[in-house]
Amino acid sequence: MNLHEFQAKSLFREAGIPLPFGEVVESASAAVEAAGRLGGQQWIVKAQVHAGARAAAGGVRCFSDLEKLRRYAEGMLGERLITTENAPDGQPVNHLLVEQPCAIKKGYCLNLMFDPQRGEVIFQGGELTSVEGSYAPPSSALFRVGVNRFSGLQNFQSRQLAVAMGVDKALWPPFFHLTHTLYQLFIEKDLLLIEVDTLVESELGEMMVLNARVQVDDNALYRQPQLAQLEDLSQDDFHHDHTHSHGLGFISMEGDISCIVNGTGLALATLDMIQLKGGQVANIIDVNNEVSIETLAEACGFVWQKEHCKSILINIVGGIVQCNIVAAGVLEAMRRYGVNCPVVARIEGSLVEEAKLLFTQAEQRVAVVQALDDAIVAAVKAVDS
Repeated sequence: MNLHEFQAKSLFREAGIPLPFGEVVESASAAVEAAGRLGGQQWIVKAQVHAGARAAAGGVRCFSDLEKLRRYAEGMLGERLITTENAPDGQPVNHLLVEQPCAIKKGYCLNLMFDPQRGEVIFQGGELTSVEGSYAPPSSALFRVGVNRFSGLQNFQSRQLAVAMGVDKALWPPFFHLTHTLYQLFIEKDLLLIEVDTLVESELGEMMVLNARVQVDDNALYRQPQLAQLEDLSQDDFHHDHTHSHGLGFISMEGDISCIVNGTGLALATLDMIQLKGGQVANIIDVNNEVSIETLAEACGFVWQKEHCKSILINIVGGIVQCNIVAAGVLEAMRRYGVNCPVVARIEGSLVEEAKLLFTQAEQRVAVVQALDDAIVAAVKAVDS
């Protein structure tokens, strides 16, 4: 589960991490009032969406004129911000974060993530190549430190990070405090990612977090009730109507073939094979064992009503997932929403014979194909025709 920047900073502020002063607003008039309360001659206004690269898309602006700030807020709120890191049709901007600017002397990036293979929390750090654009070096160039979950972050590891990132020795004490605080936050809040892509040394000699991204493990939300309340379903058109508890995952892309699969590995393999055959994926529905006929039907209706969906590929290898449930959900969606584009099914596993019987006896036309390669070729050809 992703948090907005203002939500992540609220967590940081509670933990005692230094941040610029700011306010979250939902209207243009409130943005002007917030700027007045913050004082000063300049203000940073940030559109709040679950995506990076906001500055390049016009979602982060600096103003020294309150009237220009008001006009920008009016134009941005309620619109969809399209960046290089979100869906093709962007995400809605419902909140703006108005902050005081910070005079920057030097910039860094610092990330925390969990490595499931090693069972460690990984710190990655480096110096920004450009403070204004927050251009971080490639991931391969970042210095890495693995933290054992039992012993926790050690002082020598914070020192290794500080040296590798080029942090001035005078700032080592606040930097050590920051790394230990972030680590404790990561563990206590069941986080999957903390991405501080703009950690700066101010001209006043202070370390300050200007921008942050946080992901929470949604499997642990039952023990993080306060974080669970922060989920913003409006950032995902699909999950606005179909939550994770329905047993579905959803990925939106820019192609014209909609895919129904079960499992991340099968989804990636299907995506690669479609591209290899010259096709492009429009979206992927990932089905798990919790899915019901009704939920799958609604989800299929959602993706098939998108204008760029020209064919549907069903690729199911059922273990726990029952193939007949998938078949019934697809057929119900075809009946309910009047799907008239070609549908190709390659389906194997639990209750597969019942599923194939449903497809062959249905009024709706579904091409049942034995081999995955043949199914993908048929789906790609259907788009071309």
